[in-house]
Amino acid sequence: MFEPAAPSGTDFRGRTLTIFVYSGLDKLFQEHFVEPFEAGTGAKVVLDAGWWDSIGKLKASPKGQPAYDLVLTDATQGYPAIKSGMFRQIDFDRVPNHKALAPVALDNWVAKERYGVTFHESAMTLVWDRRQVGAEPAGWGDLLRGDFNRKLALYDSFYMSLYTFACMKVAADGKPGTAHAALTNDLSGVLDFARRERDRVRLWWPTGTKMAQDLLQGTFAAGNAHSVAVLRTVKDKPEVVGFTTPDADRAFVQLMWVIPADTPNAELAEVAIDYLLSKDVQTAVAKRGAGTSHVEAAREVAAADAVWARTYPHTDEQFRAMRYYPYETYFKDWERIKRTWEQEVLRKS
Repeated sequence: MFEPAAPSGTDFRGRTLTIFVYSGLDKLFQEHFVEPFEAGTGAKVVLDAGWWDSIGKLKASPKGQPAYDLVLTDATQGYPAIKSGMFRQIDFDRVPNHKALAPVALDNWVAKERYGVTFHESAMTLVWDRRQVGAEPAGWGDLLRGDFNRKLALYDSFYMSLYTFACMKVAADGKPGTAHAALTNDLSGVLDFARRERDRVRLWWPTGTKMAQDLLQGTFAAGNAHSVAVLRTVKDKPEVVGFTTPDADRAFVQLMWVIPADTPNAELAEVAIDYLLSKDVQTAVAKRGAGTSHVEAAREVAAADAVWARTYPHTDEQFRAMRYYPYETYFKDWERIKRTWEQEVLRKS
């Protein structure tokens, strides 16, 4: 049975903890988190699954009655929400399992200032339709090949696909591995490249599910994808789906657990984060196709799943090299990037 870490004497029996999670995780969390957590604490857990609606629901909540006591979010929503005061600092002493995460996962201002526990999830992955592709691509620069012209599919969100364009640009310049630096030091150049090369794109996919459907239907030849969606698809259709997660410029989505500023259940939420970071839960999440920053869980899953090991860090060296998407660079010029992306890159779709 789960035993809360660093108990303070607080009796959690009769308390209800409402948690926002991403769609698709609710069934997994129900089995691997909710049931043992409720048994160990006496609290009741309510999961609400969705995508981008957590921040809006919190903003609409009456003061002192937030819609959620604990929220799973990403950097694109989490950074501005934290800076606006929506989330409180976390007592990391009540979350000892954060020490089981690779240090690089917590090497950012959110974790350093204790506003959230950050970790990686999906990797930007190069995917293709084996039925349409002759020479299989090895890196992002291969998307500039003539045989892929007007046959690409890219995610419609710039946090990922502008980075894909940066990877393509630095590869064309003979400098693979410098996409982060290109966006930081030459953002205008990368935006110009995206405007110029966007006609190579046949479609802009809105969700990983839609990407997988179009890939299997032969709607596009190659493109970028969330590794979570790719790993599920390739295991079902290995004869159709080819993929690689290139070492050069490999980047990951940054997710985080955050606690609303005015929740009356902050201590219970901290205990919940600790259990969510346990090896058992993290192993279950990874077996579903996501990455995990829990070092021991990553090693265990990699040893049993060679396809997973091709995509996610699981050795000390790989964890040291892990990088998130360049969120800080984006937020320094968010409005210009957003305007250019929506009006000049996506506009012809």
